[in-house]
Amino acid sequence: MDSHRASKDEAILTSVAESIGSTLGTIAAKAEAVQKAITKTVSGAKPQVRRAAKRAVKKTEAVGGRMKKAALRGKKRVARTARRAKR
Repeated sequence: MDSHRASKDEAILTSVAESIGSTLGTIAAKAEAVQKAITKTVSGAKPQVRRAAKRAVKKTEAVGGRMKKAALRGKKRVARTARRAKR
């Protein structure tokens, strides 16, 4: 009886981990695409625009790191971190 429950729990945890990993991969891919687009556009821009773009890139990297850490801690923390990142 216990081994059945353990395998069921393991399957659920594996499914959740795959889902979180997939979501983080998608977020990372989008952040990278934005960063490349900004880099290409910014190279000929004025210094003020470059600084703003650098701040945006740093913010996306920081949010990505926080989301990754939150995902390791649990689902509720991911949602809370995502809400805070929008601000």
